[in-house]
Amino acid sequence: MLLRLAIFLPVSLALATPAIAQISLKSIGDTCLETELDECKVLTAGYFNRADYGDDEGAPLIAWQTQAGISEYGVMGGFVLFRHDGDGWAVLDKGFDGYFQMPSLNDENVLHLPGYSQGTGAFNTDRLFRLEDDGTTWTPIDMDNWLVGVELPEDLEIWKGVAFDFSNPWSGYVARSGLWRPDDGNCCPSGGSAVISLEIEGDTLVGKEVEYIPPTGEEEN
Repeated sequence: MLLRLAIFLPVSLALATPAIAQISLKSIGDTCLETELDECKVLTAGYFNRADYGDDEGAPLIAWQTQAGISEYGVMGGFVLFRHDGDGWAVLDKGFDGYFQMPSLNDENVLHLPGYSQGTGAFNTDRLFRLEDDGTTWTPIDMDNWLVGVELPEDLEIWKGVAFDFSNPWSGYVARSGLWRPDDGNCCPSGGSAVISLEIEGDTLVGKEVEYIPPTGEEEN
């Protein structure tokens, strides 16, 4: 099993980019790499290293950079993920469609990059990947339709982005969200909250059972 060592760098650090071509990450801490943003600043940067107690222990695995800057849509954020192929760094993925937080890598080698969009909806722009058994292939996991088929309590809905938690595969993956009644304001869900269990089936994230938490002072019917 691959474990990992996380090395976090200060807010003033940066990353590099293309795919296939090897990239230098010497400026990972202070220069936006492979960016599409003007006036770009590095928000976070860091590495996950291998720590499987084998011959590759301590070898680099993943590097990241989150960014903020200006796009044609105004103030915007972005990210770049780099993978190490054993010889050098190449771009795994990048995007400039939201604001992104530092990624996490769990004990099942699932890499999660939390993200949310502009606007009051703060809709999810997360990215999710799984490292395959060959130790080099990263498979992107489709997160677009995970809520399809999930049965929420009657007359309650999810109107905004949710908080995904992929940190502990042993206790299970979940999504947490407030629940809106039809006459609620966009700002303020009054219908309690839900914890929705998640599974990765093939290359797709799927929502499963719902744990409903009623509003304070109300009891579930």
